[in-house]
Amino acid sequence: MSRHFAMLVSSLQARPAVRAEAEEEEEEESSLRVGLASRVLSGPGLWLDWLEDLDRRGLIEQLLAEGVIDEAAATAPHGHKLDRALNPKTTLLCVITGCLFPGPGYDTVLSAAFAMPGLDLKPGTTVPTGPAFSKARALLGEHVARRAFELDAARTDTELGIGVAWHGMETTAFDGTTAELFSNDELAGVFGVPAGGTKPKLRIVAHVRTASHRWIGAAVGGYHDGENALVEQLAGTLRAGMVNLADRGFFSIDRWIRFSGTGAHLCWRVKNGARSVPFQTLKTLPDGSELVMLHESNGMLTRRRRERGDKTAARLPGTTARLVQFKVVTRTRSGRIKTSVIRVLTTLLDHAAFPAAEIAALYAERWQVETAYLHLKKTLRGARRVLRGQSVTLARQEAWAFLLVHNMIAALAARAAALAGIDPDLISFTAVLSLTRARVCADTRCEHCGRPPGDPLGRLIADVTAHPRHRAGRKRTSGRTPAERRSRHTEEATYTITITPSNLPQWKQTPGS
Repeated sequence: MSRHFAMLVSSLQARPAVRAEAEEEEEEESSLRVGLASRVLSGPGLWLDWLEDLDRRGLIEQLLAEGVIDEAAATAPHGHKLDRALNPKTTLLCVITGCLFPGPGYDTVLSAAFAMPGLDLKPGTTVPTGPAFSKARALLGEHVARRAFELDAARTDTELGIGVAWHGMETTAFDGTTAELFSNDELAGVFGVPAGGTKPKLRIVAHVRTASHRWIGAAVGGYHDGENALVEQLAGTLRAGMVNLADRGFFSIDRWIRFSGTGAHLCWRVKNGARSVPFQTLKTLPDGSELVMLHESNGMLTRRRRERGDKTAARLPGTTARLVQFKVVTRTRSGRIKTSVIRVLTTLLDHAAFPAAEIAALYAERWQVETAYLHLKKTLRGARRVLRGQSVTLARQEAWAFLLVHNMIAALAARAAALAGIDPDLISFTAVLSLTRARVCADTRCEHCGRPPGDPLGRLIADVTAHPRHRAGRKRTSGRTPAERRSRHTEEATYTITITPSNLPQWKQTPGS
């Protein structure tokens, strides 16, 4: 401000505040001059390098969809945008870095994040402290991390180069899991604690692309919310051109009718008991599958009316579907045999276009969502590690950030697989995560020559492509309980699938039905 500029002061009480503000501006300007002077004295090369670093996106931004960080940060509260160091963009990148490195403390995470290029920070900006970061996370809120996840999740596998499809449709799956939280009264009261447990848990239900293990959408709630309540939030993630798989806990006639109305085809497992599902056989098809009638019983109608709080809700209309029942015999190398009977209900009614044997084999893809959750909880977050957030907002924020980072790593694996022309299942998620962590830390200028790394993203993809791959065609099994896993080693196994008839009653149409 010019020294000749004059300003009227309305009262004497305002003068100390004005003087303090002026002194603060002078100190900031002096600090800035010192930083700029040091850059100038170091030569024009380093000065131009610093300007170049302001425009260069960091590796994390390059791994996400275009503009995700900036667009999500733009939704932050206005007051947070005025922060000079921990602004919304920087805070979001620090949250993502914390999920990429869940073990180290805040000081280490902040040091790594503030060394990244493209943060738009003034020269000489000091790395904030952990308490300052906690306050910035609270200002950022949950919705910014959630928006970043949604923007990145919108990328299709086709955009990443993965064109795997089943009869021209993208295969997806629903499933849920839980995550342990810091133990305090606030989190326990909102999220709930399992019976006999000591720590509160949040529940995640997600919709995954089975080809790349990337989440399409997710819902985050409390432990006692239940998977069926949370999956209702994911109906909008279904669309025509998808075939969706789900375990037997997700089926209800009401949900089946509504979700199939999205245009997606459904292949959902249902319970085996003759009285546990409201089906009756209309016709047995040549491939052994059956056309069935879904009919809402009086008990189901009463329960739905009670849950909705509407005593006048009409009975759901009868709906035709196709049932594929099959027997899976698993034989291990040591001679153990296990037999399972599985029922899959599907909207794919044409047995000639979609044979029962192919639908039975397709249902095995549902296990890809279990693999994705294993990567999320054990490989990325780490076993027996709780989320850092100690408030409801921070816990939910961190859950969205973990989902985002998981998608980031899975997308990198998919891109490398597409370049190599191989199945993404052959790329090790653990290896990709380790290589990404190393490259993110190395995405800084050399301490000796001051040069930036050349094409860090390209080098990272090359490293992933060159890494040894999983063996193709592995078919293994082991005990399912924790005790069996400790006592039984994983073995090679063979699987035999046989289409079998159901024990459902025959449909008898009655007047008014």
